[in-house]
Amino acid sequence: MQEESKFTGTAQLDATIQALQGGNLAGLAPQASSNIQNWISTLQNSNNGQLSGIASELERLNDALSGSSPDTLQVQQSLKTLGEHTMRAAESADPGSQEKVRQLGQALSSAASQIH
Repeated sequence: MQEESKFTGTAQLDATIQALQGGNLAGLAPQASSNIQNWISTLQNSNNGQLSGIASELERLNDALSGSSPDTLQVQQSLKTLGEHTMRAAESADPGSQEKVRQLGQALSSAASQIH
């Protein structure tokens, strides 16, 4: 079961990295809430206390994206914070996923810098 969970997490990492690096952040908005909720669930089920801060920031990001007019300043700040927290989490991640977690952190930081 743990191997299946690890595979699912790797697939989730790959999909998120690819989406963030696609350069069309505005196009991600329609499915963002569902994807963010999936990440929150994944992180909360990890039983890793270090990841709870990331889950909380994802909740803030989800709130900022909800509604008809997203709070772009909060979205930018949340992406920046998520990038920083994710880079720190990469240091203690499973050796098989460290590089992907690092890539995700970089993609989040890059996405934050693209929002004006």
